[in-house]
Amino acid sequence: MITKEYWIQHLDMKPHPEGGFFKEMFRSGISAKKDDLPIGFKSERRLATSIYYLLRSGEISKMHRLKSDELWYFHFGSPIKVIFIDHEGKKFTKILGLNPEKAESLFLHIPAGNIFAAEVTETDSYSLVSCVVTPGFEFEDFEMFDKDDLIQAYPKHADLFEKYC
Repeated sequence: MITKEYWIQHLDMKPHPEGGFFKEMFRSGISAKKDDLPIGFKSERRLATSIYYLLRSGEISKMHRLKSDELWYFHFGSPIKVIFIDHEGKKFTKILGLNPEKAESLFLHIPAGNIFAAEVTETDSYSLVSCVVTPGFEFEDFEMFDKDDLIQAYPKHADLFEKYC
């Protein structure tokens, strides 16, 4: 059985500020100029970046937001639940995994500007996914939240923010 420690070590993963572990695997050699990007980007961006991301049971990927679209691809381990809230405050829950008959998917799109978090659905396990961000990821575009700010903005989702912030 391949363990979470195996992937963390062999992929040379490091702790991620939102929770879990990551390793950047790709950064496009092509850039977009600031003027060609949507409003809110402060400088040019690579067209795309990609990481491996591993989350262990009992950990959470804390509520955060990116200025870019993010695409998740499931690779290995247990299913992972991703919860996101769109610009209008509507909540969505998607499960990435290998069982489409259980409404699991190998792929998920999280639109730019959505607030989202994740957790592994099974105990004593982990999930290994890839995340592609376009325009490419830069930490200056990564926004973590204080739960009180989110509760004030989206009071009907207070229970989520208590858990995922």
